[in-house]
Amino acid sequence: MKYNRLESFRHILQEPVKADFRLCMDGKEQGKLSSKVDCLILDMSPSGLKLSTSLNLPAENYIIRMELTFILYSKPIRTLGEVKWKKFDYGSFLYGIDLDEDEAVEEMIISELKARRRTEVIKNKTSSEN
Repeated sequence: MKYNRLESFRHILQEPVKADFRLCMDGKEQGKLSSKVDCLILDMSPSGLKLSTSLNLPAENYIIRMELTFILYSKPIRTLGEVKWKKFDYGSFLYGIDLDEDEAVEEMIISELKARRRTEVIKNKTSSEN
């Protein structure tokens, strides 16, 4: 399962973001969803992300779609995506998720990442002065 991404930028989060996802059981946005699964977002761009979870999804054999919910800075974000790759790493599974194209969600992700980064810079500056 190879995947090459072409991104304008990808932000590696200093602290992972708590999130949850639900599998789209019929592959459709409005279809049946599984129960919520906790995960951590490790890095992100407006069109994709890397997440970590204890759940072993059969991504090698099936197209897996999910609905993700998270807060990067202050606003809840809900979006859909598809698993593009999978790795096992230190007792958890890492997944590369290609987010569905949605201009409003992409703009919100960019805005929230900028706000989050500003607070990280201020926090790092304050802690280095002490």
